[in-house]
Amino acid sequence: MKKFIAAVLTVLAVVVATPAHAAPAAQTVVLETTLTSTGTNLTTIGNVTYGWNDLKGVTTWGKEAATVRLQGDVGYKNGSGPFNGYFTITRADGAQLAFHVDGQALAYPVPAGTKTNFLGVMSYLQGSGAYSNARATGTMVGSRSAALGSPVRMTLRFTVVPRG
Repeated sequence: MKKFIAAVLTVLAVVVATPAHAAPAAQTVVLETTLTSTGTNLTTIGNVTYGWNDLKGVTTWGKEAATVRLQGDVGYKNGSGPFNGYFTITRADGAQLAFHVDGQALAYPVPAGTKTNFLGVMSYLQGSGAYSNARATGTMVGSRSAALGSPVRMTLRFTVVPRG
């Protein structure tokens, strides 16, 4: 019996001394960029504008360069309304993250014309590299100081948990 108890205590000591695998750490990322239209197909009928826009920009993720692409569509009345689309964020190491964005635009008059603010919720679709099968969620805010199709200043804020 003493040998059995000694063996059990030895197994318990090994189990207690063995470090547990740490869960992947969540990383909060904030990317600031100016997105410029590289292609557009918009139609305006009366005060309604609808169609799509392809926007691209550069940013910094930590100390590394990254690119941001937004392929989006709009359905605006008087410059305001819903938009949605897809963000692809590509890090310098080649890893990519893809998000769907569902948002609203609000246009309002300013002395120089019209300014538009944007707010959207980002839902993670998939990633590659360290972000394959990750989990993430986030938001985007932005503004444009000129007509639809002009550069958009944007901040993407998301929390990502790499695969474990």
